[in-house]
Amino acid sequence: MAISRVKIKDFFVFKGEFTTEFCSGINVFTGGNGTGKTTLLRAIAIQPILGFPYVNAHSTSFKNTPNLRKTGNVNVEPFQDGKYDKNKHIFIPVNDMLCHPEIYPMAQKYQMNYNNSEIDIIENAILPITNEVTQNASKILDIIKTIIGGEVVYEKDTFYIIKSDGTKIPFVLEASGYRKFGLLWKLLRNGLLESESVLFWDEPENSLNPELIPVLVNILLELSRNGVQIFIATHNEILASYFYVNQQQGDNVKFYSLYKNEQGQIKADLNDRFDLLEQNKLTEEPVKLYKKQIEKGLGNG
Repeated sequence: MAISRVKIKDFFVFKGEFTTEFCSGINVFTGGNGTGKTTLLRAIAIQPILGFPYVNAHSTSFKNTPNLRKTGNVNVEPFQDGKYDKNKHIFIPVNDMLCHPEIYPMAQKYQMNYNNSEIDIIENAILPITNEVTQNASKILDIIKTIIGGEVVYEKDTFYIIKSDGTKIPFVLEASGYRKFGLLWKLLRNGLLESESVLFWDEPENSLNPELIPVLVNILLELSRNGVQIFIATHNEILASYFYVNQQQGDNVKFYSLYKNEQGQIKADLNDRFDLLEQNKLTEEPVKLYKKQIEKGLGNG
Protein backbone atom coordinates (compact mmCIF):
# COMPACT_ATOMS: atom_id res chain seq x y z
CA MET A 1 0.00 0.00 0.00
CA ALA A 2 1.54 3.30 -1.13
CA ILE A 3 2.17 6.11 1.36
CA SER A 4 -0.08 8.98 0.29
CA ARG A 5 0.30 11.77 2.85
CA VAL A 6 2.29 12.95 5.85
CA LYS A 7 1.39 15.37 8.62
CA ILE A 8 4.21 16.62 10.84
CA LYS A 9 4.06 18.93 13.83
CA ASP A 10 7.06 20.31 15.75
CA PHE A 11 9.41 17.56 14.60
CA PHE A 12 13.05 18.74 14.72
CA VAL A 13 13.44 21.35 11.92
CA PHE A 14 9.72 21.17 11.17
CA LYS A 15 8.40 23.93 13.40
CA GLY A 16 4.64 24.15 13.51
CA GLU A 17 2.59 22.07 11.10
CA PHE A 18 3.73 20.59 7.79
CA THR A 19 1.57 18.56 5.42
CA THR A 20 2.16 17.24 1.93
CA GLU A 21 0.82 14.61 -0.46
CA PHE A 22 2.85 11.90 -2.20
CA CYS A 23 2.50 10.07 -5.47
CA SER A 24 2.62 6.28 -5.66
CA GLY A 25 5.65 6.37 -7.95
CA ILE A 26 8.81 8.44 -7.38
CA ASN A 27 8.93 11.42 -5.01
CA VAL A 28 12.02 13.63 -5.40
CA PHE A 29 12.84 16.13 -2.62
CA THR A 30 15.18 19.07 -3.16
CA GLY A 31 16.01 22.13 -1.07
CA GLY A 32 18.79 23.93 0.72
CA ASN A 33 20.66 22.59 3.73
CA GLY A 34 18.52 22.58 6.86
CA THR A 35 15.20 22.46 5.02
CA GLY A 36 14.35 18.98 6.23
CA LYS A 37 14.91 16.65 3.27
CA THR A 38 16.62 13.88 5.22
CA THR A 39 14.43 14.50 8.26
CA LEU A 40 11.33 14.12 6.10
CA LEU A 41 12.54 10.83 4.65
CA ARG A 42 13.33 9.50 8.11
CA ALA A 43 10.00 10.76 9.47
CA ILE A 44 8.09 8.87 6.78
CA ALA A 45 10.16 5.75 7.40
CA ILE A 46 9.92 6.04 11.19
CA GLN A 47 6.13 5.93 11.24
CA PRO A 48 5.63 2.32 10.09
CA ILE A 49 8.69 1.20 12.05
CA LEU A 50 7.10 2.29 15.31
CA GLY A 51 3.77 0.88 14.18
CA PHE A 52 1.43 3.51 15.55
CA PRO A 53 -0.82 5.93 13.67
CA TYR A 54 0.54 8.85 15.70
CA VAL A 55 4.04 8.53 17.07
CA ASN A 56 6.46 10.33 19.34
CA ALA A 57 9.88 10.43 17.71
CA HIS A 58 13.30 10.82 19.25
CA SER A 59 16.78 11.73 18.14
CA THR A 60 18.96 8.65 18.54
CA SER A 61 17.01 5.51 17.69
CA PHE A 62 13.75 4.84 15.91
CA LYS A 63 12.52 1.68 17.65
CA ASN A 64 11.02 0.09 20.72
CA THR A 65 11.23 1.67 24.24
CA PRO A 66 8.14 3.64 25.38
CA ASN A 67 10.30 6.11 27.32
CA LEU A 68 11.02 8.35 24.36
CA ARG A 69 11.96 12.00 24.56
CA LYS A 70 8.98 13.63 22.89
CA THR A 71 10.01 15.98 20.12
CA GLY A 72 6.94 16.11 17.90
CA ASN A 73 4.30 14.20 16.00
CA VAL A 74 4.42 12.41 12.67
CA ASN A 75 1.30 11.02 11.05
CA VAL A 76 1.68 9.01 7.85
CA GLU A 77 -1.33 7.97 5.76
CA PRO A 78 -2.59 5.41 5.18
CA PHE A 79 -1.71 3.70 8.44
CA GLN A 80 -0.50 0.17 7.81
CA ASP A 81 -2.80 -1.43 10.44
CA GLY A 82 0.20 -2.67 12.38
CA LYS A 83 1.33 -4.85 9.46
CA TYR A 84 4.67 -3.17 9.01
CA ASP A 85 7.33 -5.36 7.43
CA LYS A 86 10.78 -3.76 7.63
CA ASN A 87 11.84 -5.87 4.67
CA LYS A 88 9.27 -3.93 2.61
CA HIS A 89 10.46 -0.48 3.75
CA ILE A 90 14.10 -0.01 2.75
CA PHE A 91 16.04 3.08 3.86
CA ILE A 92 19.40 3.67 2.17
CA PRO A 93 21.39 6.28 4.13
CA VAL A 94 24.13 8.52 2.77
CA ASN A 95 26.77 6.54 4.65
CA ASP A 96 28.10 3.51 2.78
CA MET A 97 27.21 0.90 5.38
CA LEU A 98 28.14 -2.24 3.42
CA CYS A 99 31.80 -1.30 3.87
CA HIS A 100 31.29 -1.77 7.61
CA PRO A 101 29.04 -4.83 8.06
CA GLU A 102 30.75 -5.56 11.39
CA ILE A 103 28.66 -2.75 12.89
CA TYR A 104 25.53 -4.89 12.68
CA PRO A 105 26.56 -7.78 15.00
CA MET A 106 28.23 -5.30 17.35
CA ALA A 107 25.07 -3.22 17.58
CA GLN A 108 23.00 -6.36 18.19
CA LYS A 109 25.34 -7.74 20.85
CA TYR A 110 26.10 -4.58 22.79
CA GLN A 111 22.83 -2.73 22.12
CA MET A 112 24.76 0.22 20.73
CA ASN A 113 22.91 3.51 20.57
CA TYR A 114 23.15 3.69 16.78
CA ASN A 115 20.95 4.96 13.98
CA ASN A 116 18.65 2.02 13.23
CA SER A 117 18.08 2.96 9.59
CA GLU A 118 21.79 2.40 8.96
CA ILE A 119 21.79 -0.87 10.87
CA ASP A 120 18.71 -2.06 9.01
CA ILE A 121 20.29 -1.63 5.57
CA ILE A 122 23.10 -3.98 6.60
CA GLU A 123 20.56 -6.48 7.96
CA ASN A 124 18.59 -6.37 4.71
CA ALA A 125 21.73 -6.77 2.60
CA ILE A 126 23.05 -9.82 4.49
CA LEU A 127 19.82 -11.74 4.03
CA PRO A 128 20.24 -14.87 1.89
CA ILE A 129 19.46 -14.55 -1.79
CA THR A 130 16.09 -15.78 -3.01
CA ASN A 131 15.92 -19.03 -4.96
CA GLU A 132 13.70 -17.48 -7.62
CA VAL A 133 14.41 -14.24 -9.46
CA THR A 134 11.26 -12.51 -10.65
CA GLN A 135 10.98 -11.31 -14.21
CA ASN A 136 10.82 -7.72 -12.98
CA ALA A 137 14.05 -8.05 -11.01
CA SER A 138 15.91 -10.06 -13.66
CA LYS A 139 16.09 -7.19 -16.15
CA ILE A 140 17.49 -4.74 -13.60
CA LEU A 141 19.92 -7.30 -12.17
CA ASP A 142 21.41 -7.81 -15.64
CA ILE A 143 21.87 -4.05 -16.09
CA ILE A 144 23.60 -3.69 -12.73
CA LYS A 145 25.76 -6.76 -13.35
CA THR A 146 27.03 -5.11 -16.53
CA ILE A 147 27.82 -1.88 -14.68
CA ILE A 148 29.73 -3.41 -11.76
CA GLY A 149 31.22 -6.22 -13.82
CA GLY A 150 29.93 -9.03 -11.64
CA GLU A 151 27.70 -10.02 -8.73
CA VAL A 152 27.60 -9.27 -5.01
CA VAL A 153 28.10 -11.91 -2.32
CA TYR A 154 28.31 -11.85 1.46
CA GLU A 155 30.93 -14.21 2.87
CA LYS A 156 32.67 -14.37 6.25
CA ASP A 157 31.17 -11.08 7.45
CA THR A 158 32.32 -9.21 4.33
CA PHE A 159 30.59 -8.02 1.14
CA TYR A 160 32.40 -8.71 -2.12
CA ILE A 161 31.86 -8.07 -5.81
CA ILE A 162 32.87 -11.18 -7.71
CA LYS A 163 33.89 -10.00 -11.16
CA SER A 164 33.12 -11.95 -14.32
CA ASP A 165 36.76 -13.09 -14.48
CA GLY A 166 36.54 -14.54 -10.95
CA THR A 167 38.31 -11.68 -9.18
CA LYS A 168 36.83 -11.10 -5.71
CA ILE A 169 36.96 -7.46 -4.56
CA PRO A 170 35.91 -6.47 -1.02
CA PHE A 171 33.38 -3.65 -0.96
CA VAL A 172 35.77 -1.41 0.94
CA LEU A 173 38.22 -1.58 -2.01
CA GLU A 174 35.63 -1.18 -4.77
CA ALA A 175 34.82 2.15 -6.44
CA SER A 176 32.22 3.97 -4.35
CA GLY A 177 29.89 4.47 -7.31
CA TYR A 178 29.90 0.74 -8.05
CA ARG A 179 29.11 0.03 -4.40
CA LYS A 180 25.83 1.92 -4.78
CA PHE A 181 24.79 -0.27 -7.69
CA GLY A 182 26.09 -3.31 -5.84
CA LEU A 183 23.82 -2.55 -2.90
CA LEU A 184 20.83 -2.31 -5.23
CA TRP A 185 21.83 -5.63 -6.83
CA LYS A 186 21.94 -7.35 -3.43
CA LEU A 187 18.61 -5.89 -2.28
CA LEU A 188 16.99 -7.02 -5.52
CA ARG A 189 18.59 -10.46 -5.34
CA ASN A 190 17.31 -10.78 -1.78
CA GLY A 191 13.77 -10.17 -3.04
CA LEU A 192 13.33 -6.89 -1.17
CA LEU A 193 12.48 -4.46 -3.98
CA GLU A 194 9.34 -5.97 -5.40
CA SER A 195 5.80 -4.67 -5.81
CA GLU A 196 4.42 -2.84 -2.72
CA SER A 197 7.91 -2.18 -1.37
CA VAL A 198 8.90 1.36 -0.39
CA LEU A 199 12.45 2.60 -1.02
CA PHE A 200 13.83 5.64 0.83
CA TRP A 201 17.20 6.84 -0.50
CA ASP A 202 19.12 9.80 0.89
CA GLU A 203 21.39 11.45 -1.72
CA PRO A 204 21.82 8.53 -4.15
CA GLU A 205 24.07 10.76 -6.29
CA ASN A 206 26.69 10.95 -3.54
CA SER A 207 30.11 9.91 -4.96
CA LEU A 208 28.45 8.83 -8.23
CA ASN A 209 30.09 9.84 -11.52
CA PRO A 210 27.66 12.00 -13.55
CA GLU A 211 27.70 9.54 -16.47
CA LEU A 212 26.10 6.90 -14.23
CA ILE A 213 23.33 9.18 -12.94
CA PRO A 214 20.94 8.63 -15.91
CA VAL A 215 21.56 4.87 -15.61
CA LEU A 216 20.56 4.96 -11.94
CA VAL A 217 17.52 7.10 -12.76
CA ASN A 218 16.36 4.59 -15.39
CA ILE A 219 16.76 1.74 -12.90
CA LEU A 220 14.67 3.58 -10.30
CA LEU A 221 12.04 4.42 -12.89
CA GLU A 222 11.88 0.72 -13.80
CA LEU A 223 11.48 -0.19 -10.13
CA SER A 224 8.58 2.24 -9.83
CA ARG A 225 6.93 0.66 -12.88
CA ASN A 226 7.22 -2.65 -11.04
CA GLY A 227 5.23 -1.27 -8.09
CA VAL A 228 7.99 0.09 -5.82
CA GLN A 229 7.19 3.48 -4.27
CA ILE A 230 10.34 5.61 -4.03
CA PHE A 231 11.34 8.63 -1.90
CA ILE A 232 14.59 10.44 -2.75
CA ALA A 233 16.37 13.42 -1.17
CA THR A 234 18.93 15.06 -3.45
CA HIS A 235 21.19 18.08 -3.91
CA ASN A 236 21.90 17.18 -7.52
CA GLU A 237 20.24 19.04 -10.40
CA ILE A 238 21.32 16.41 -12.94
CA LEU A 239 19.64 13.61 -10.98
CA ALA A 240 16.40 15.53 -10.52
CA SER A 241 16.35 16.68 -14.14
CA TYR A 242 16.87 13.16 -15.48
CA PHE A 243 13.84 11.94 -13.55
CA TYR A 244 11.81 14.50 -15.48
CA VAL A 245 13.29 14.00 -18.96
CA ASN A 246 13.62 10.19 -18.79
CA GLN A 247 10.16 9.40 -17.49
CA GLN A 248 7.80 7.78 -19.97
CA GLN A 249 4.08 8.09 -20.46
CA GLY A 250 2.40 6.48 -17.48
CA ASP A 251 5.30 7.06 -15.09
CA ASN A 252 4.34 8.80 -11.86
CA VAL A 253 6.99 11.28 -10.69
CA LYS A 254 6.53 14.22 -8.32
CA PHE A 255 9.08 16.91 -7.43
CA TYR A 256 9.20 18.83 -4.15
CA SER A 257 11.18 21.94 -3.24
CA LEU A 258 11.50 22.37 0.53
CA TYR A 259 12.19 25.85 1.89
CA LYS A 260 11.73 28.01 4.99
CA ASN A 261 9.25 30.87 5.00
CA GLU A 262 9.77 34.17 6.84
CA GLN A 263 8.56 32.56 10.07
CA GLY A 264 11.17 29.79 9.76
CA GLN A 265 8.58 27.10 8.98
CA ILE A 266 9.32 24.41 6.41
CA LYS A 267 7.07 24.57 3.36
CA ALA A 268 6.98 22.54 0.16
CA ASP A 269 6.31 23.55 -3.41
CA LEU A 270 5.41 20.52 -5.53
CA ASN A 271 5.08 20.05 -9.26
CA ASP A 272 5.07 17.34 -11.91
CA ARG A 273 7.86 19.29 -13.64
CA PHE A 274 11.20 19.85 -11.95
CA ASP A 275 11.90 23.02 -13.94
CA LEU A 276 8.69 24.66 -12.75
CA LEU A 277 9.37 24.32 -9.02
CA GLU A 278 9.42 27.56 -7.04
CA GLN A 279 12.23 28.20 -4.53
CA ASN A 280 14.39 25.80 -6.53
CA LYS A 281 17.96 26.05 -5.21
CA LEU A 282 19.22 23.41 -7.64
CA THR A 283 18.41 25.55 -10.68
CA GLU A 284 19.18 28.94 -9.12
CA GLU A 285 22.91 28.34 -8.66
CA PRO A 286 23.62 27.06 -12.21
CA VAL A 287 21.92 30.22 -13.54
CA LYS A 288 24.13 32.39 -11.31
CA LEU A 289 27.22 30.48 -12.46
CA TYR A 290 26.23 30.88 -16.13
CA LYS A 291 25.85 34.64 -15.68
CA LYS A 292 29.30 34.85 -14.07
CA GLN A 293 30.79 32.86 -16.95
CA ILE A 294 29.21 35.25 -19.45
CA GLU A 295 30.54 38.24 -17.53
CA LYS A 296 34.03 36.74 -17.38
CA GLY A 297 33.93 35.93 -21.09
CA LEU A 298 33.01 39.53 -21.83
CA GLY A 299 35.94 40.72 -19.74
CA ASN A 300 33.81 42.02 -16.90
CA GLY A 301 34.88 39.41 -14.36
